[in-house]
Amino acid sequence: MQYTIQNEQFAVVIDSKGAELCSMKSRRSGTEYVWQADPAVWARHAPILFPIVGRLKDKTYTVGGTAHTITQHGFGRDLEFSCTAQTETSVDFTLLPSAYTREMYPFDFALTVRYTLDGATLKKEHITKNNDSCALYYEVGGHDAYNVALEAGETMADYYVDFGGGDAIYPLVNDKRLMITREKRAVPLTGGRLYLTDELFALDALILDDLQTRSVCVKSDKSAHCIRMDFADFPYLGIWSKYTGEATNYVCIEPWSTLPDAAYLDHALENKIGVRCLKPGESETLTFSTTITE
Repeated sequence: MQYTIQNEQFAVVIDSKGAELCSMKSRRSGTEYVWQADPAVWARHAPILFPIVGRLKDKTYTVGGTAHTITQHGFGRDLEFSCTAQTETSVDFTLLPSAYTREMYPFDFALTVRYTLDGATLKKEHITKNNDSCALYYEVGGHDAYNVALEAGETMADYYVDFGGGDAIYPLVNDKRLMITREKRAVPLTGGRLYLTDELFALDALILDDLQTRSVCVKSDKSAHCIRMDFADFPYLGIWSKYTGEATNYVCIEPWSTLPDAAYLDHALENKIGVRCLKPGESETLTFSTTITE
């Protein structure tokens, strides 16, 4: 079921399946900023990554020596959340364990995703609580896809991710199984700008673990549109668009609590880089926000 929150500037639509952002549309210009999940290209909008981020070696992890198999990016993006609160400008969705989730993830958790629209800013809070009697290990991340080439005559190549300065970024290198390694490669910037091309993603996502900034902007010099994401609570960032051999006209900006699995690690979830740990009864909130200028 889809839920709408709105104010004078924007209307935002979220689907209870996956608590997934589906639309952020300007009420002034009618511009749709969220990718509309074209099944011929990439059939999602902005999936929630929980309780893992990325792939696992052999699709398997262990906790306390016991092995479990789980799907890529976890099950959160594919399950129905309950709407637990709603106002005109905010809505909460909560996911609780089930027999299905316990097969993959044996913890007693509560994940609430809260969306709040304040002016031109959409805040997304990820509230995870440990209702178990043991330590709970988890990962959470965003995968929010935004349209580029928003005006007639623009192309994807007109848009760039602005890091606010620097000559290069240094994404981690994946091995043949798409597990990260300790190696990095240099991707040049132009005045702090990463211009978007399909070829940029030929090696999959750009996975960044050493950014000094906790804010990036997606914009073009040909129009006033600017999509700024602030992610102070998230230490890692992915930038991705599906590699198709031609311009896709969207880009995903992905704040992550944790890095994807690494070739040099064992299968233990507790050893994953950046994995979060909650004691029994503890909860924590990790937040990022998107601000639109037009």
